[in-house]
Amino acid sequence: MDNVFFAHPEHISANRLELVDQEAAHASKVLRFNVGDELYASDGKGNLYKAQVSSISKKSVLANILETNSEPEPTIKKVLVFGAIKKRDRLEFTVEKAVELGAWEICIFNADHSERSRINEERLQSIVLSAFKQSKRRWLPEVHYLNSLDDVFDHYLTYHSVMAHVEADNRQPENLSHDKNLLLVGPEGGFSDREVELAKKKHAQMISLGKNRLRAETAALTMLSQFLFTE
Repeated sequence: MDNVFFAHPEHISANRLELVDQEAAHASKVLRFNVGDELYASDGKGNLYKAQVSSISKKSVLANILETNSEPEPTIKKVLVFGAIKKRDRLEFTVEKAVELGAWEICIFNADHSERSRINEERLQSIVLSAFKQSKRRWLPEVHYLNSLDDVFDHYLTYHSVMAHVEADNRQPENLSHDKNLLLVGPEGGFSDREVELAKKKHAQMISLGKNRLRAETAALTMLSQFLFTE
């Protein structure tokens, strides 16, 4: 199972699935699949399908489902929340690696100290999908874009918050004990005093990511890595 394709849930029926657009082109033109060949596809909702190609063209690949393997949602969900990163390559790197490291969702927000920049949401979604397939995950992470940390807390009302903060007295992360968790990381300038006070009012757990000062993308991935084996 070297290649896993993405089949949108709306293109899957009880016994057949369809690859469209870039997925179909990749299967037909790059990997040269033929009628009768078997392929694997995920719907991003926990299901992995083994299917046999029944018809193929540049824009559509139809396949009959032979087997379905379902994976339940993780019992502990980790949402990576980080302040918008201005440099596109660093932002894209962070999003790609967050998918590989098991983020349930990714939330990018405009922090008080964020440098405003335009985010190409379509390109980021393509990166998320590529990392999802490469890492052979079953659940496709959603990406949300919010205007402030206030909006983040409003959006994730029922989530427990863990904030990486430079003044956390070197408190090391503990294992996640809540089923829904926000992992909060600030932008290059760090969280503002207002944001820290807001997080404290929301009963966020303050943790340290070590003694060294980290770039925003390093901090975001270090945060996720603390809980790599928490599922």
